Amino acid sequence: MKNRIISAILIGALAITLLTGGALAGTDHIKIGGLFALTGWFDSYDVAGSKGFKLAVEEINAAGGVDGHELEFVIYDTTSDLQTATNLTNKLIEQDKVDVLVGLNDPNTDIACGIIAQESGIPSLATVSTLPYTQERVGDTAFLVPYGDNVQAAAVSEYAFKELGVRTAYVLTNNTDEYTIALSTFFQAHFQELGGTILSLDQGDLGYEYDENTSTDFSPVINQIKALDVQPDAVFLGSFTDEGPLIIKQLREAGIDSIVLSGDGLDDLSVAQIAGAASNNTYFSTHVNYADPVTDAFIEAYRAKYSEDPQNAFAALAYDAVYLLKYAVEKYANGDYSPASIRNALAQVTDFEGLTGTISYANGNVPTKTVFINQFKDGESLNVTSVVPEI
Repeated sequence: MKNRIISAILIGALAITLLTGGALAGTDHIKIGGLFALTGWFDSYDVAGSKGFKLAVEEINAAGGVDGHELEFVIYDTTSDLQTATNLTNKLIEQDKVDVLVGLNDPNTDIACGIIAQESGIPSLATVSTLPYTQERVGDTAFLVPYGDNVQAAAVSEYAFKELGVRTAYVLTNNTDEYTIALSTFFQAHFQELGGTILSLDQGDLGYEYDENTSTDFSPVINQIKALDVQPDAVFLGSFTDEGPLIIKQLREAGIDSIVLSGDGLDDLSVAQIAGAASNNTYFSTHVNYADPVTDAFIEAYRAKYSEDPQNAFAALAYDAVYLLKYAVEKYANGDYSPASIRNALAQVTDFEGLTGTISYANGNVPTKTVFINQFKDGESLNVTSVVPEI
């Protein structure tokens, strides 16, 4: 997901450490290190993820653990800062002696922390990052729980072209993040393959610089859209929950009523709450359909524990990550809970059924999964369909 190069200032190891299960010694248990941004600009995604993660661990331990052994875990708050995240990764590996990492925030953090884990042979399960070439950057210990950006961009473009009748699109991208750049690039390529046309001004810059502390006026890029001879059928936003709702509101205020398309970076109810009625014609990809009965037990348990509904799909992805770990270890590890054995067990998974779909690593460490398409309507996020894109 979000991939902003944040200042490399060392922010101390401010962290929240939460332990569950007994302090089990030796190799008869698994210790998970959770890296979640509980504060800072990435917390809209990771707070929900941390809740789903903890719920899964508690459920598994209450049901007897993994192979009869309770899971132990440590969670640290990365504060949405890259330097803090890498420092905490070293701490989890060297001091806490974890066997596997879960979470790992945005693509930039996932890659940086994943490289550290790779050097120590520690497998990692990223629950938010969707960068499809993560394994190429990190190595064979890095796994994604979500699908890749190539998959979700293809799904959005196919739905827009085939179901919404979109034939022209303007691509507007946060060009300070690798996630948004990759997502927009994949969308543009697949949309054109379908026969769609990408509109732009010859002198136009399709990107924008975003700083959450200073950037609130997007009129320069919005005026580029208004200057087109013909307005696009859709505007594709490569953006996040920070600036996405602001851009949507300003598009509507400028009189641009094109359909808005985006990826999972807009998957949060706060977008509809901030943008209000302006978000009603916005479609985006997500990882779970919370209206599907298969999620009923999860939602009920989540509500019982946190007195709220999941804010986004990342709660389900982190929940799936823990159950995926249990499934892989019990089926393939043969009682060996070493990091190398866990990595090899994960690599053999071909048929794990989670809330977010079937996970298989038969073709690499990024699963190809069904993509759900949601629409914001009257302050709610509603599923409209699911797509298995042709890629």
